[in-house]
Amino acid sequence: MGTSLIADLQQLHLSPPPPPPPPQAPAEGPSVQPGPLRPVEEELPPPPAEPVEKEASTDICAFCHKTVSPRELAVEAMKRQYHAQCFTCRTCRRQLAGQSFYQKDGRPLCEPCYQDTLEKCGKCGEVVQDHIIRALGQAFHPSCFTCVTCARCIGDESFALGSQNEVYCLDDFYRKFAPVCSICENPIIPRDGKDAFKIECMGRNFHENCYRCEDCRILLSVEPTDQGCYPLNNRLFCKPCHVKRSAAGCC
Repeated sequence: MGTSLIADLQQLHLSPPPPPPPPQAPAEGPSVQPGPLRPVEEELPPPPAEPVEKEASTDICAFCHKTVSPRELAVEAMKRQYHAQCFTCRTCRRQLAGQSFYQKDGRPLCEPCYQDTLEKCGKCGEVVQDHIIRALGQAFHPSCFTCVTCARCIGDESFALGSQNEVYCLDDFYRKFAPVCSICENPIIPRDGKDAFKIECMGRNFHENCYRCEDCRILLSVEPTDQGCYPLNNRLFCKPCHVKRSAAGCC
């Protein structure tokens, strides 16, 4: 009696629309991601320290592993003792006794060599100091890692990507790309930490709770049962209501 059900139940779990065409073709939609992406925020090493010179010592030099005699000038830095001539930048060998220095991975470095170890921001190209955001295989200043639409700083929040790897906060991503329910006209997106389900029927999208028979208002099933969807003239009906309307010759 009724038209067979053509409906698909698809789970939408923070997932963007289908992937765009290959790079050589114009891209219209966002790229598919397995879920929301989340950047990593790190704090870089502290500012430069000053070595402390001592007039006498009987310690072992942490660089050459020889005794620092009481007649030699000792340098204390990074909780270790050094001969003054041994305390050098581990990259360029510049003397650091009496100079400010940085430490990276337990190695003393002069400022120029330390700066060379820092990553550059993937957006502005400047060296990233203090705090660093890691995302998309790059480093960013926290103030540079922003939503392309609202310019809000993403920080360590989840985010999504468009077809050209543009970064969106989730609110703007869903506002732009999420499917819209044809009944309530609201986007079909996860809320309150719960998954959202999109039901597609007759080329239209529906929330689970909006997918109802237009006569008796019963929730429709995606299975071909009496409570399944039996469309009539592009309207949603359960099987009993479909039969009644068909028998009455009305839509």
